[in-house]
Amino acid sequence: MGYATLDAALAFPNNVPPTKSHIVITDTLKSNGNFLIHHFVGNHLKADRHVILIGLSQIFNHYFLIGRKLGINLQAYKQSGHFSFVDGLTHINPYTQGSPYPPKGTPSTPTDTLDGSSQPSNTNVLLSFYQVIRRHILQSKTHPLLILDDASVLLITGYGLDSVCQFLHKLKVLMASVGGTLITVVHADEEGADDTEQDAFVKSVVANSELILQAEALGSGLARDIHGQLSILHGPQYVPKSTVTAAQELHYKILDNNAEFFAKGISQV
Repeated sequence: MGYATLDAALAFPNNVPPTKSHIVITDTLKSNGNFLIHHFVGNHLKADRHVILIGLSQIFNHYFLIGRKLGINLQAYKQSGHFSFVDGLTHINPYTQGSPYPPKGTPSTPTDTLDGSSQPSNTNVLLSFYQVIRRHILQSKTHPLLILDDASVLLITGYGLDSVCQFLHKLKVLMASVGGTLITVVHADEEGADDTEQDAFVKSVVANSELILQAEALGSGLARDIHGQLSILHGPQYVPKSTVTAAQELHYKILDNNAEFFAKGISQV
């Protein structure tokens, strides 16, 4: 279900990432890394493993419509219990207090909701978020995949740097304890380097990763047959020989129902 050429580059056994690992996807405004999420979701579901997607930047329909183009029926997987979508967007903080919940019993109804709209303390809110996510993780059978899309939203919407970093660390420890995998998406625009808090956040997330997938726009500008560049990097927590994934740089092209990855300098028509 994933992208075959990316599977070849990552070289994961059975096309699923190592257990007890933390993969960080970084992207920019000019090169959105959202398409990479669907690669991991599809492969994990194909391997009959539970996926928990925390939607901090999009509602369920966004992922459902893209998944359908790729031949993945997320609604069917959600109904069967193999895929859980936790809405972390519509009630993320007190500014959303009073906004209506998604209607129950409809195809777009999330599996659960992170509700921070009526709690006075950000620390307590993140603790409640953790408890909701933990409940779904512990209900999983074997080697679940937890995806945060994207963690930058927590910082942007007013949660403190230290609290968010502690929240992510607790999720990493939780996933390691159940033999699962954590994937965290963060924005890493060069313009953000001037924001000391955002820059520190990205560095903190990356520092706790085994593998980094860095999606960037081409330095030379737009090209007809190349949409961007993906750098596959070993993170600071990488243990040599723990995986056969090689550090490398690839170009990619996004199609309607696929994405193709190829060595730099080899144009794909």
